[in-house]
Amino acid sequence: MKLYYEDFQEGQKFVSGERTITSDDIQKFAALTGDFNKLHLDQEFAKSAGFNGVVAHGLLTLSFALGLWHSLDLTNGTILAFAGLDHVSFKTPVYPGDRIHIACQFLSKRELASRANAGLVKLKLAAINSKKEIVLEAELALIVRKKIQANS
Repeated sequence: MKLYYEDFQEGQKFVSGERTITSDDIQKFAALTGDFNKLHLDQEFAKSAGFNGVVAHGLLTLSFALGLWHSLDLTNGTILAFAGLDHVSFKTPVYPGDRIHIACQFLSKRELASRANAGLVKLKLAAINSKKEIVLEAELALIVRKKIQANS
């Protein structure tokens, strides 16, 4: 089922399947972004900083969370733009081998004067590990296509 702007309603919640974050994912993300902070690549350094070992980049975790939203296949083809990201909070470290899933809740929607064919939808996203700890929270703003196109 594809969700259009009109389909988002109060109380809606969405939950994804899980995805494992691996050491290889962390190393490739460091290489891709150039973020070679020792917290992500050096076990001893990360332990000396108070962690159990290397930790995933926060933005890697966020990227995985957005990929998990995409995996739900609810708005693939109806999202016209990713409009914003607010109130991002990294709650607890994510380690290699951790499995995460997301839980999203509809927050609000509003018409857009600049786009008759779409509206703005806001969702609260939580990434949750297999210990049921919230590792990340954020609010997403998405421009979502309307079912009924203006002037059609």
